[in-house]
Amino acid sequence: MKLRISSKLASVHSEVVVVDHEEKAVFSTRTDPLSAPRCTRLYDAGGLELAHYTTTRTDEKDRAYSVSIDGGVSFTTKRSFRVSSSTSEAVIKVAQMGWAVLTQRAWSSRFEVRSDDGEVLARAKQVPALRGDVYDVEVLDEEHAIEMVLLALIARSIIRDDAPSPV
Repeated sequence: MKLRISSKLASVHSEVVVVDHEEKAVFSTRTDPLSAPRCTRLYDAGGLELAHYTTTRTDEKDRAYSVSIDGGVSFTTKRSFRVSSSTSEAVIKVAQMGWAVLTQRAWSSRFEVRSDDGEVLARAKQVPALRGDVYDVEVLDEEHAIEMVLLALIARSIIRDDAPSPV
């Protein structure tokens, strides 16, 4: 399944749309800017809430998220750096699922979701020619499509938040 994640036109990262290869909306998100902890909700194309994830505004160390999917699935994520002296490569651990998201931030950022045995479950690459944090995502494990989309949204946020401030 091939998807594209991008911010809605008049939104500052609080509303995101996920479209398929025909540019039809598959998912969307809304973040309540005043919620504490900050809560982002994932909706299907019909507007039905499927999941939500939260993080605190002050969590710069671990960039930890708590995810709840309707139907009882929940997990937490925690970011660490592959090399302590560099923020260009991070690992986001999904302990309850045995997955890891490996991110690389450079001219064009990318990430992969891998199982504990190294199988690639999803991969994404930033689309540099488009405005904002636009990513093309390929979901290889369609049985866990919602989880892969949620992890892609979280990885996209972490890559953006870990980027050094321009001088």
